[in-house]
Amino acid sequence: MTASSLEKSAIQSLTLRSAAAIAVAAAADRFGVVLPDGAAQEIAGALVDLIVTLGLIGVAIGRARARTPIV
Repeated sequence: MTASSLEKSAIQSLTLRSAAAIAVAAAADRFGVVLPDGAAQEIAGALVDLIVTLGLIGVAIGRARARTPIV
């Protein structure tokens, strides 16, 4: 097994996704919503993906604006 196969990105980290799933489950419990089995993990995964995508879009917009002349 190579070193690169052992490495994972932060977005694929079980710790990050688990923390998000715990936060989703806690918020649902706080509002009295009963989630089906596995729903908290699916919602957490979708939220993590959404946040990463929005961050990448923000970076792309920032880089595009930085390359144009300041008016």
